[in-house]
Amino acid sequence: MDFKSGLMFFLGFVLAKAQTSDVKEKLNAPVAFEVLAGNVGIASQLNINKNFKDVHGISFFSVSNISSKWNEQNAKDAMSQFNLAYEFLKGFRVLGGIHYTPSTGLRPSVMVLYSYVAENMTIVFGPRVDLSDNSNVEGFGMLEYKPKLNGNWQVYSRLQGLYAQSVKNGNHARSYLMIRAGVSHHDYSFGFGANFDAYDPERIVKNNFGIFASIRLFK
Repeated sequence: MDFKSGLMFFLGFVLAKAQTSDVKEKLNAPVAFEVLAGNVGIASQLNINKNFKDVHGISFFSVSNISSKWNEQNAKDAMSQFNLAYEFLKGFRVLGGIHYTPSTGLRPSVMVLYSYVAENMTIVFGPRVDLSDNSNVEGFGMLEYKPKLNGNWQVYSRLQGLYAQSVKNGNHARSYLMIRAGVSHHDYSFGFGANFDAYDPERIVKNNFGIFASIRLFK
C-alpha cells in the first residue's frame, strides 16, 4: 500500500468511527498559528477557517505554510491558498480561490472539502485542482485528536498530509506529511513535531524534526 492509499484508508477509518459520536459541530473554528523549530530550520503554518457573520453557508478558508533553513536569509519554500467556500451539504464545501508557490506562482484553483469537527477531534480532507494550462491536482487530509487529560489539559496529536502531481504527465510535484504529538492547555499546544517533505519530480527530500508551539486566536 503506497502513501496516498494508506493515508486515505486511515482517514476514512477514523471518519467512520468519529461519525458515530453525537457531538455538536462547532460553528466557527479559531485561527491557528503554529511554529516548528527543528534540526534543519523553522517551519510555520497559519490556518484560517471563518464563517461570514451575515451570509449563511459562505466562509473564508486559507492555509499558508512557510519553511526556511537556519542559514537561509530568504525563505524559498512556501505554499498558500486563499478561498471563498460555500457549504452545499452539511460538512461539504466547494471552494474557489487562488493558490501560490514560488515555482508555480499565483494560480486560480477549485477544491471540494469535507470537515468534521467534534469536541476532541477534527477531520478535514478533499481534492484540489489548479485552473491553468500546466495544472496540478492534489489531495489533502488532516486528522487532529485532542482527548482530555483533566479540566485544563488535553493530549494533542495531528497527522496532516498532502500529495500533488501534474495533471499533464502525472509527475510528482509536492508532498508532505506532518506529525505532531504533545499537549494542549486552553488555546496553546506544544510538543514534538516532524515534517517529511518531498519536492519536484525527483522527489527532493527535506525533512525537519524538532519542537512545535501553536496558538488558537479569534474564536
